[in-house]
Amino acid sequence: MIKIKFCGISHIEDAIVASNYADLIGVVTDPISPRFVKPEFIDIVKNFVNKPVVNVKVKGKINDIVNESKAEYVQIHRVLDMEEIEDILSYNKKFILYVPSSEKYYSYFKTIVNKTNHLILIDSEKKGEKVNLEVSKIWIKEYDKVGIGGGITLNNIEEFLSLNPYWIDISSGIEKYKSKKDHDKMIRIAEKVKEWKSIL
Repeated sequence: MIKIKFCGISHIEDAIVASNYADLIGVVTDPISPRFVKPEFIDIVKNFVNKPVVNVKVKGKINDIVNESKAEYVQIHRVLDMEEIEDILSYNKKFILYVPSSEKYYSYFKTIVNKTNHLILIDSEKKGEKVNLEVSKIWIKEYDKVGIGGGITLNNIEEFLSLNPYWIDISSGIEKYKSKKDHDKMIRIAEKVKEWKSIL
C-alpha cells in the first residue's frame, strides 16, 4: 500500500482536494521556498482536512522548529549533524528526515535508520535534479519507512512506484504553476497509485 504526500500546499482549496486523495499534506513554512506560507496557515488547514499535516522546514534550530510546529509531522529537509539527530530523539514528535539520493550519503542513511524510527525521504541531492533511482532502490529495500520524491510526474510515476517505496512525495509535479496545485493532476496521480496497489 504505497502512501501519497502532496507537498507545497499553500491554498485552502488545494488542501481540501489533497485531503481526499493523499495520506499526508505538506506545508512549507520556510521562507527559502517559493511555496512558503506562514506557520499560522497550518492551523487553518487543520480546520478543513482530516489528514495529517506535515510542516516542512529547511533552516532553523531543531528546538525552534519543533516548538513552532502545530503539525502532526515535522519534515526537516536538510542533512543533519549528529547533535541534531540526538536532539530529535528527545522529542515526542513525528519526523520526516531527508536523505540525498547519493552513494556518498549511505553512512548518513544508515545512521538515521539505526538511531531513529522516523520516516525517511530520499530526494535529489540538488534542487532541479532527478532523484537517483538506482541508489533509492537499494535503500528502500533496507528500511520499511522510506519514501521517495524528486521529479515525480504523471509521465514517470511508474518508475518510482516500481521501486515499491513506503510513500511518494510530490510537489511541482502536481502544479499549474509554482505554489498553485492542479486538482486534476492530483486526482490522476492518486488513481495511478491506486491502480498500482491493485496490481501488487
